[in-house]
Amino acid sequence: MSRVLAFITLALAVLVGCGPGLIESARLSSLDPGRTTIEYRFNDSSVAPEYHRSYTLIARSDEVSIVVDSYGDVLHEETSSIDEETWGRLVRAVADLDVAAPGDPDECTGGTSRDLLISQDDTPLLDVQVGVCDEQGQTEAAVIEVFVEPLLQLFDLENLLAPSD
Repeated sequence: MSRVLAFITLALAVLVGCGPGLIESARLSSLDPGRTTIEYRFNDSSVAPEYHRSYTLIARSDEVSIVVDSYGDVLHEETSSIDEETWGRLVRAVADLDVAAPGDPDECTGGTSRDLLISQDDTPLLDVQVGVCDEQGQTEAAVIEVFVEPLLQLFDLENLLAPSD
């Protein structure tokens, strides 16, 4: 787990951007782990309902929940605990998260998107939506995916995201 978090820190340090959606790391360096919420949303591309799998992940200091849906119909809901050390490292890594949205995520027909919201006491501190269309948004999406990977590892995504029979 510490190798993953070290990789996260390195990956986050590599990407430096500017523009709408960029939050100065100074604002995020003093987050209180007990009052912080991380919300991540993966929006799948437009495919047949049996293959379409979007999901929302909500993480707080003691638990992480995931809701998997197909065009709004909830398919799975699970909750997992998260240990204090992993959560603390993840919250500290927010300060290194510099990612800017590379354009309007709704401009690409058939693409996917990633939404990342970091808040403290229900006050949004970082809110980035990244549309992935062909090569556009790939780098920014990868940074977000690396950041949320320790949370996603708490779930059996192969099972949760499997196509319907």
